[in-house]
Amino acid sequence: MYDEAQKLTSAQLLIKNANDTSWSDVFLTLNASVNNYSKDIGYLKALAAQVINTKETKLQGTSRLIIWNRVVSGDIVFEGKGLIIDNDLYKVGGRANQLLQSLTNKNFGFVTVNSTEKQLKIISNKWLDYLSGKPVEEYRIDKNENAKIPEISNLEAVEALIVSLQPNSTKENITKNCLKRVYNLEEMPSEKGSQANYCNPDTYTSAYLGILFGDEKVSNIKDAIWWKNFWLANHSNLVWNAEKGFYEVKKL
Repeated sequence: MYDEAQKLTSAQLLIKNANDTSWSDVFLTLNASVNNYSKDIGYLKALAAQVINTKETKLQGTSRLIIWNRVVSGDIVFEGKGLIIDNDLYKVGGRANQLLQSLTNKNFGFVTVNSTEKQLKIISNKWLDYLSGKPVEEYRIDKNENAKIPEISNLEAVEALIVSLQPNSTKENITKNCLKRVYNLEEMPSEKGSQANYCNPDTYTSAYLGILFGDEKVSNIKDAIWWKNFWLANHSNLVWNAEKGFYEVKKL
């Protein structure tokens, strides 16, 4: 599959991008584009035109792919670690935007689950202006100062982490398969310090949430239900404490 992708013309890659159905397909399109067409202005402009394409595909094989909005929607199961992508790769426009960002090292905004047609048109036009040699101001990503793990410090990630803590049959299967494959165990050991605990994605997720809210250690009280209720009650009042490097609930 890799060798075949490398032989595709730019026109064929555009068609492939519009029809990719798995994470591995998307990665092959990206790899072939980077290796062969990073300086092809015609190809880049055609990708810019694809940014407004809202066609959606339920990608298969998304293990270790992290798109926070897709974790919230249930399309992706968060496994505790993986590659974070800010563009919605389930949409043709999101894949096109990701390709352009990877090929040019420029960013004029992200294509997300919630992007409107107007927003997509603006991003597309910025790419076309840039590729035509016009000056275009790049998109600035808001950063939370002193975040211990910057990649998970935005509120979209916080919501996704809380959603991922909730019971999920796919997550249970991931845990069981890991226990059997790595440790030859049928169930989670009772010892809290066992490395086998990391077969359960919730072990990572609980630790991440603790970091994001300033907990010195993981609290047994803060289970999936606790975090769900906390989010429902407080998500609109969460503020980032830049000095401490974690979220707090704004006092009203």
